Amino acid sequence: MFYKIPQNLSAELSELDEYIQKAIRGEMEPAALKVRRVPFGCYEQRTDNTYMARIRTTGGAHTPRQLQVMAEVSARYGNPCIHVTTRQEFQIHDIALENVMHVMRELLQVGLATRGGGGNTIRNVLVSPEAGVGPKDVFDPSPYAFALTSRVIAEPDSWNLPRKFKIAFSSSPADSSYAQFNDVGFIAEIRDGVKGFKVWVAGGLGTKPEVGHLLHDFVPGEDVYVITTALKRLFDQHGNRKNRHAARLRFLWKTLGEDRFRELYAEQVKLVRAENPAPLEIEDVPNECQLPPFPPATDNSPEFAQWKQRYVEPQRQAGFVSVLVPVFLGNLKNEDAIRLAKFLEPFGNFVIRVAFGQNLRLRNIPENYLPNVFHLLQEITPLSSGPRLLGNSVSCTGADTCKLGICLPKGALAATAEKLRESSLDLNQIPDFRLNLSGCPNTCGQHMLADLGFFGNVGRKEQQMFPAYAIVAGAQIGDGEGRLARQIDRVSARDLPEFVHDVLGVWLQKKNNFPSFSAYIDGEGTDDIKTIAGKYRAIPDVTEDSRYYTDWGAKQTFSLVGKGAGECSAGLFDLIELDLKQARKLRDEVSSGDSTNDQALYAISLCSARALLITRDIEPANDAAVFENFRKHFIQSGLIDTRFLPLIASAQQLDFDAVAEQRQDVFALLESVEALYKSMDNSLRFTVAPAAV
Repeated sequence: MFYKIPQNLSAELSELDEYIQKAIRGEMEPAALKVRRVPFGCYEQRTDNTYMARIRTTGGAHTPRQLQVMAEVSARYGNPCIHVTTRQEFQIHDIALENVMHVMRELLQVGLATRGGGGNTIRNVLVSPEAGVGPKDVFDPSPYAFALTSRVIAEPDSWNLPRKFKIAFSSSPADSSYAQFNDVGFIAEIRDGVKGFKVWVAGGLGTKPEVGHLLHDFVPGEDVYVITTALKRLFDQHGNRKNRHAARLRFLWKTLGEDRFRELYAEQVKLVRAENPAPLEIEDVPNECQLPPFPPATDNSPEFAQWKQRYVEPQRQAGFVSVLVPVFLGNLKNEDAIRLAKFLEPFGNFVIRVAFGQNLRLRNIPENYLPNVFHLLQEITPLSSGPRLLGNSVSCTGADTCKLGICLPKGALAATAEKLRESSLDLNQIPDFRLNLSGCPNTCGQHMLADLGFFGNVGRKEQQMFPAYAIVAGAQIGDGEGRLARQIDRVSARDLPEFVHDVLGVWLQKKNNFPSFSAYIDGEGTDDIKTIAGKYRAIPDVTEDSRYYTDWGAKQTFSLVGKGAGECSAGLFDLIELDLKQARKLRDEVSSGDSTNDQALYAISLCSARALLITRDIEPANDAAVFENFRKHFIQSGLIDTRFLPLIASAQQLDFDAVAEQRQDVFALLESVEALYKSMDNSLRFTVAPAAV
């Protein structure tokens, strides 16, 4: 309906099916299958032999019938919910490998594909959720996004890029599709009566986010395909295929420098224009609906009036409204999705899109049918009875299913929402406040675009790890005004709900003094957040309160052991840095004379010896075990010089005087561990030659 399926997709699915059958029979290694399934949006989850399929819905646009089929497929082959993503897509989780092809083929029957849902491909193209109906729209860019999607997903060079390639279209300078934070972003403008776009390039989120750079102040709409193709080919030819962690377009901008990037881009534009490509097939999207066969309901209750105030917005089309459907954590029960789809189907095909808060947005709803919508939503989404802030709050899936996850942000957000619901805070005053959580430094929960955001990391109380979150705040969204949130402090996962409550309480008191939350962060906000975080700095011992050492929703004590390379390496790096940072601090204090305590030298030795043990899946129970495992796995293995054996023996025996006599070796041990750490790649392999034994 909203993009055209490539003609060769059926043949590609048949080929993928053959690979999957080989893997099931044991005739293909899992790694070989991974290379083939991931570009089809099929990812393995944390639970062995379960998979997720990510479904492309350009701009979040889909028909009620497509929503119904996605939910039915999820009920048949997946888990009890379909998942709404922050990039206007849907995911079906918990699919057995033998059912993956059933899912893809049944989706194909209603014009949906998972192709490009993952891998080094052109990903789902974003569009402002209010595009075409928003009162402040410049114009509706949806037709350009749909036409561009249809063209590029049919091109072979869209499927084997150095890394993923993301595109967004915003319908106004408010930049509600985050165009300035994508590889290529188009923001609608009209000049001299010509529809066109301001173009931003080389933005992105992930572990090293960047705000995009202005590539064109204005281009006519007919240039969208030429610009996208030129940038795609530039990326294809010059992107870093060797190091996937430095392979996005934003890294290429830095590597080449702005002048060389623009020069190569101009060359590609000339080459694309010389091919005289056919113009995109731009077809207007009807913002209309059919009148359903059932009559409009009535409702004069205060609950209905409050819901309208929170979740209903007027459209530019007289007599029609747009309705936000809050879906907590993006998880919509299959049976509720089917009910919603069947309710909407009589209204036609142009009545639903995905919003960026993991929600759905109904559109082109006749105003007199609002009571009908209200009565249904009260039954299928309890959030409709609560403040809009809670409905807009975002969490990625985290370590529940994602192999990169460190923490469980869904549990943390659920606990936070419960705390806020029970509080006396008037959240209706801040309906559009952006509260976002990610389970690791990757920005799947869009924490770097939040007013108040968090990403999972690791804390340590003596030998015991606990789940924690880095605090970021103050992002700004808008054409030319985009700014990422800045990192401010850290809070334990257990204290996060109380922390959020306290921050919002202070903001509600001060919000009339500032034009925006980002302005508040630039003023008093950073100090306020540090002060509030300080209230929660002290972490009780595990014997005093074991809850601090168990993540929200988890049954077992928090641990990184067993998660390993390629899964939560960001968390491992956080933990390593924690020890090395403490060791450096103590070394500087001892060197400057601020600390002469023999125990400080012992602590440096302890932190140095402990720092890298997690790379060997070791969580020692006590200090003696730290030194014993360091000796075994790093000195005896040849990674660290044997000259440190006497020091390690002295420390293991708690002989502080002997450790103090080896002061220079204490400092040298830290330097050796740091050098070994710097040689470690993202797969936790040490690339330096082993030290002489």
